[in-house]
Amino acid sequence: MNRTLQRHRIGAASLVAAAAAVVAVAAPASAAPLPGEEGQWHPMSYASGQVASSTMEGEARDNRSNILHAWGGANNDYIWVSLNNGPAYPLPATAGSPDHAQTWAAPTVIWTNDGGRGNFRIFHTGKDGHIYQHRIQLTTGYQMPATLPVATQVPNNARTYDHQSVAAAALPNNSYMLAWNSQTSDEIYTMYYDAGTTTYAAPSIVPGALSKDAPSLAAQVNDGDDPAPWDQVVLAFNGTNFHIYTARQQYGKSTWTGPAEVPGSYSTYSPSVALTDNGYGAIITRDYDGTMATYGISRNGAVVASAKDSAYGWTNTSPLATSSGPLVYYVHNSGLTGGLKWKQGADFRSLPTPPAPQW
Repeated sequence: MNRTLQRHRIGAASLVAAAAAVVAVAAPASAAPLPGEEGQWHPMSYASGQVASSTMEGEARDNRSNILHAWGGANNDYIWVSLNNGPAYPLPATAGSPDHAQTWAAPTVIWTNDGGRGNFRIFHTGKDGHIYQHRIQLTTGYQMPATLPVATQVPNNARTYDHQSVAAAALPNNSYMLAWNSQTSDEIYTMYYDAGTTTYAAPSIVPGALSKDAPSLAAQVNDGDDPAPWDQVVLAFNGTNFHIYTARQQYGKSTWTGPAEVPGSYSTYSPSVALTDNGYGAIITRDYDGTMATYGISRNGAVVASAKDSAYGWTNTSPLATSSGPLVYYVHNSGLTGGLKWKQGADFRSLPTPPAPQW
């Protein structure tokens, strides 16, 4: 098994037995793909060719459609970044040091809008299990800065298992939320960063959310809109029974809905969730047979569709779901020789406006 796999990995014989026990319920509820899903995968490339990684990448877009990719190296533990599929650069560890930031888990990228150029924020788990951040602001010409930022440790002793990723979701006014799996238990923690006061709230446990894998986090928040009842944060995670669960929080509130199981779901790795700007979203995960299963979700938390990846791609790490407007994109890792690949996973423009969530 690849060393980036999460800590609940079980023996091959046990996994086969577990898969056999859930085949009857693990198959997606519908064979129909999500609207707009492509039937083929495309190589993810940068200036030197296709991206190869021992983990998975993270990516985010700013409000000018600039996209920043970050991934763990194929032959080292460095974190590489590329803007708009251009040259890749390793992130530094500390100022003035020749060492590079290192991780055994996939980095996570968000973009926060502070009214100007904003900031790309890269979160990663260090080899010591602590959570770190690199904040990249593009130049006035929207290019990569000449000097890349060093890592700063996230406070409040935020730490997770050293082979698990940290999840992040961008919120209005340059704020954001983090989520991670406890280093000492199966509990999931979240922590809110308030950019207005430049402070982190104390980490808090999501009630009832238990996992042995890294969680995923997404937010659908429209700046300037009335946040009630439309805007929300969604947490997706792999339960200890290998089923996917979601918990939702209305933006501006501190309480979570009780974790709800995604019907018919089964996952051997961490799921990934993305939300679109019109109230829909998608979850992608590695299914019991090594291919990928997808689940469409609506703003009220309901599953609107579920299917196998129509291209039947195989992945050896947790896949990634990201969004841009009403579109969802997927990324998967087909191995160091196959590299990272992407495709459009859904186009929700054709679906009716979903109802407001129920809290």
